[in-house]
Amino acid sequence: MTRPGIRQAMLKPAFAHLYPGIPANEWLPAGVMMDQVLSLQLRKQNQVPVTRDRALDGTHFEFRGVASSGASDAVREARHQERRDERRRRQEEPE
Repeated sequence: MTRPGIRQAMLKPAFAHLYPGIPANEWLPAGVMMDQVLSLQLRKQNQVPVTRDRALDGTHFEFRGVASSGASDAVREARHQERRDERRRRQEEPE
């Protein structure tokens, strides 16, 4: 299920050679993409990389969705609603 307000990132094909193992032209949640990029940087440099909020170079990646700084409330509310719905479904199920 895709939650509303999730920021997504896609690696541009022209820069795929810089990020081995990360698929180009595939939209992923930006947080997942950032974790993959940081993991690559750690393996390459064996040191702490740039800060998390600057890991995805805007020239190498395309973005869509709500910017993370504005998405937190919407994402949090979506998660709360999913949990409420799940609890309701479990309560309504016959035992």
